[in-house]
Amino acid sequence: MLTWWAIANGWVAFVSWGTHPVYCTLLMLLIPLMRDLHFYLIHRLIHWPPLSRTVHRIHHVNVNPGPLVGPRHAPIDHVLFFSGVLIHWIVPSHPLHALFHLVHAGLTPAVGHAGFDKLVIGKSAAVDADSYEHYLHHKYFECNYGDGTIPIDRWMGTFHDGSEEAQEAMNRRFMARAARSKATQ
Repeated sequence: MLTWWAIANGWVAFVSWGTHPVYCTLLMLLIPLMRDLHFYLIHRLIHWPPLSRTVHRIHHVNVNPGPLVGPRHAPIDHVLFFSGVLIHWIVPSHPLHALFHLVHAGLTPAVGHAGFDKLVIGKSAAVDADSYEHYLHHKYFECNYGDGTIPIDRWMGTFHDGSEEAQEAMNRRFMARAARSKATQ
């Protein structure tokens, strides 16, 4: 609501679909990527030990990321999660962009917390639900922070696919971080 009010009152730049249809269409296509990047960054932030212990731990109480675990967050999680819409205060947008951004942010977690590896459609079709990677995130906590549209976890070395090699890499990262932490104490 605040973003729409800001657009309506001229506090942020407004772009009309009629005047700039190509720009508006491209921005609409980029919103899922912007949301993914934002989610990865804030997800890493709330896994920082002081925030993890006080804010995000309620979400990780259950190892299985089923449908009832997805919406279980502390209020700070939600504020950070939906703060991605503030990009429309910087990037000239239409109110429809902000609406799509919020709807996308609100519905995307449902897939990763479905509790199923594949969602079956009909007799012969299935959609990958990415729940296995998210299950691994809930199990090991220090991997698979992103949603998968952008392979940020692969780029940052935090991807875990369930293999022994991925487990060894995660253990090496954990041991290196523990050694750095001990050296600074």
